[in-house]
Amino acid sequence: MSRKFILQKRQNTILYSEFLITAGIVALLAFGYYKIHPAVALLIAIVSIFIFVYLFFTLRIFRYIFSISFSIGWAYGAFLLGQKLETSSNTTAWVFSLITFCICIWAHWDHFDFLKTAKIYEYEQR
Repeated sequence: MSRKFILQKRQNTILYSEFLITAGIVALLAFGYYKIHPAVALLIAIVSIFIFVYLFFTLRIFRYIFSISFSIGWAYGAFLLGQKLETSSNTTAWVFSLITFCICIWAHWDHFDFLKTAKIYEYEQR
């Protein structure tokens, strides 16, 4: 009897920190906006991590939206940093923003095509 397995080493360089940031935002919104008890907001944040991980690895469109939106968010942060460094023009800010966006998309690229480049190995169990 032959079984097939898909093996691939994925590098989660930035992904799980983004899940934690998203869970933190969910907890802050649950506590601040909905006036939920902090312990319940923490539980909601923990559950939201599992929901985001499940959605990210099962739905392709969610993976794209999540990666692009966080890349835009990191690029906006780099834009603000560039504005603080150089106040006379926005050129430095736009360069920082573009470089950060490209780096973030590259960091997420492993998850865009992880099924396309996977290697299938067959083995027989005795």
